[in-house]
Amino acid sequence: MPPATASPATANPVTASPVTAIDVREVTKLFGSPADEVRALDGVSLAIRENEFFTLLGPSGCGKTTLLRLIAGFEQPTSGAIDLYGDPLTGLPPFRRPVNTVFQSYALFPHMTVADNVRFGLEMQGWSKADMDDRVERMLALVQLERHGGRKPAQLSGGQQQRVALARALANQPKVLLLDEPLSALDLKLRKEMQIELKRLQTETGITFIFVTHDQEEALTMSDRLAVMHDGEVLQVGRPEELYEHPTRRFVADFIGETNFLEATLADSAADGARFRLDTGAELQAARAHGHAVGSRVTLAVRPERVALQAPDDGAGLPGAIDRVVYFGTDTSYHVSLQGLDAAMLVRVQNRTGAARQFHEGDPVRLQVPPEAVQVLRD
Repeated sequence: MPPATASPATANPVTASPVTAIDVREVTKLFGSPADEVRALDGVSLAIRENEFFTLLGPSGCGKTTLLRLIAGFEQPTSGAIDLYGDPLTGLPPFRRPVNTVFQSYALFPHMTVADNVRFGLEMQGWSKADMDDRVERMLALVQLERHGGRKPAQLSGGQQQRVALARALANQPKVLLLDEPLSALDLKLRKEMQIELKRLQTETGITFIFVTHDQEEALTMSDRLAVMHDGEVLQVGRPEELYEHPTRRFVADFIGETNFLEATLADSAADGARFRLDTGAELQAARAHGHAVGSRVTLAVRPERVALQAPDDGAGLPGAIDRVVYFGTDTSYHVSLQGLDAAMLVRVQNRTGAARQFHEGDPVRLQVPPEAVQVLRD
């Protein structure tokens, strides 16, 4: 009989600890023959912490699902190693790993009731009937489906079916739960509701969640930390606010949210900041040069909401003219052509009652960019 444990539904919220749950070290995965080789992962290293909601984010084909399948045991690495709490997983079959997976398709048994779907894995592990009944009751309460145990999956909505799949995966208390784009089949409103629900479940159970998605907003909403992947590599790892506010690579800045890119030359650098010169001679200040040498060409990234629109006679700033204005309700988007450059900048201004100034297409303007909003990219 399994050891008695506290009900996840009543457990205190747990935060990520410094303990490493999953340690991925220099993992490479090749598919196909040597003549037609596909490098799905290329020397990937990651340390995912215990009790963490960790997201693998990237476009289709970036390697995120391949990495998830390696952790689950559905694939084996070509080289490198994966440890779970210090124990090697390489070569261990899926059923021997304390890891469960929730798939996009839910994979529920249509002929079984909701309760029997949740009970199935416990039966395979030889739990007693009393223990199974108690755990099923707790799991259905955890996902707020305690009144639906006798229904079949076809009698449930998509969101409810997803909750059943989660309850089944959490029933035997895996050390790590893997989620392969589990919300992509849901409509937008339900997907947003399930994002909150998933984070609640992870917090209440204290189980390490590893979530795969290509949806940037989804990743920012739920993750304690995330890794942005591209072409089989991990480009940057950090908290959502770190990756949004301080991207180090152009792909990361471009993939997460909207970003303006400007080519410039580092004019000078000091402890209190750096000065960059655009090709027109106009200058931008940044908080730091990030190791670039004076005279080097760099790419600067600036988020649209960090730029201030001002009248052309309102002091310093980048001169330009408004090409297009798009109203979004909560904010207005201004597309501004920069004077002397074959480039435009996107500026987003929140719509507030009593705003001091409205700008229109054709208006000359100046763009003010605070130094802390200017990010200097590695590539």
